[in-house]
Amino acid sequence: MDLRDWIIGDLRSLRAKLDGGVLGLILPERRRERADGGGIAPVYVLWHLARHHDVAVNGVLRGAGAVVEDWTGRLGIDEDLWRGLAEGEDTDLVDVLDPEAVGGYTLDVMESSAAWLEDCGLPQMDRRPDTAAALEAIGAPADRLDWLYSMWDGKPAAWFLQWSAVGHGFNHLGELVSIRNRLGLSPF
Repeated sequence: MDLRDWIIGDLRSLRAKLDGGVLGLILPERRRERADGGGIAPVYVLWHLARHHDVAVNGVLRGAGAVVEDWTGRLGIDEDLWRGLAEGEDTDLVDVLDPEAVGGYTLDVMESSAAWLEDCGLPQMDRRPDTAAALEAIGAPADRLDWLYSMWDGKPAAWFLQWSAVGHGFNHLGELVSIRNRLGLSPF
């Protein structure tokens, strides 16, 4: 197995786990709930995960249009699409995001990246993309997201696949499974 196939496998595995273990068990009408009387709503975690992945892979690595552009009519948000990049929940977004559409968008982002890698192969992994340009293109305010501009600055392309596409996704999958279980929806 080569590295490209490994990454594609990780993306499709993440997608399958999100689909079956989270979206298949937390019904859309419950994705705004906060477990234990607090915490973050599953719809926000999904939105955050998808936005990071979409911006990192499509904006930074590919310099291409974002997957979100095909979903804005259904998501409940069509401007300020930088919202959701912060780890802390944007509670106003939770109230407007369509939980079912966010789930579909999240799965679409994963599949889009896997398909791109199948078609085009790995990008030049040591290339240092212009991350500030990608963040500015979506209107991400540098004063509010200075930590993200700084964290992404100077990272090689490999990092965006390793962390933003795969590691960050599995990290939030674990969070979503924990929330699912605390909502009383564990299948075990």
